[in-house]
Amino acid sequence: MCGRFTLRTPVDQLLDRFQLSLPDFDVEPRYNISPTQNVLTAVGDGPTRRPVLMRWGLIPRWAKDTSMAARMINARQETLTERVSFKNLVSQRRCLILADGFYEWAVTNRGKTPMYITLPGGEPFAMAGLWDTWQDPGTSQFITSCTIITRAACPSLAGIHDRMPMILTRDDEDLWVSSTALSQSDLDAIARRVPEEFHHYPVGRLVNSPRNDSPECILRHPY
Repeated sequence: MCGRFTLRTPVDQLLDRFQLSLPDFDVEPRYNISPTQNVLTAVGDGPTRRPVLMRWGLIPRWAKDTSMAARMINARQETLTERVSFKNLVSQRRCLILADGFYEWAVTNRGKTPMYITLPGGEPFAMAGLWDTWQDPGTSQFITSCTIITRAACPSLAGIHDRMPMILTRDDEDLWVSSTALSQSDLDAIARRVPEEFHHYPVGRLVNSPRNDSPECILRHPY
């Protein structure tokens, strides 16, 4: 699964890298993004991509309340077109979820050790996501939320965890935010094109608490 990630790349670099229009909200560096918090996403908007803040943890539009969100932070790529919660979103509501690193907890003889994982150059990347908008029946407030799609871990990360986010190639980023219909076989092909090489190192247990969101979260920690 993917339960925590970072986005500390300066906003001007994000706008350039992901071809985003100017956001109408502030984008601050984040070092420990956690479920139920807002995350920076991008959706297709004609020739450009529009930045959107979404709550992490999908609340389907047909949900009675927000209680489903806690167990909807991830969606398995292998079964997207089979699950009622996801199959319609695959064709209608795909998004990029922007990140430059993520955490997984490796099981060691000292317990669970948090590992910080990035691309070799530390550059930002897009995780495949799905989104939906839910209206609170009590307040009529709209909440736009998202889920991160995961796939089986690549060999270089399999020793840490058996799942990883589905990171898109640049070509697949364009495909993902387009209106092109995608079959399960298309999704399988996209998942096979994720990067294979990553850089990772152990960090302190500061990241265990979502209250902690500072540069200290990504510091290497000896165990």
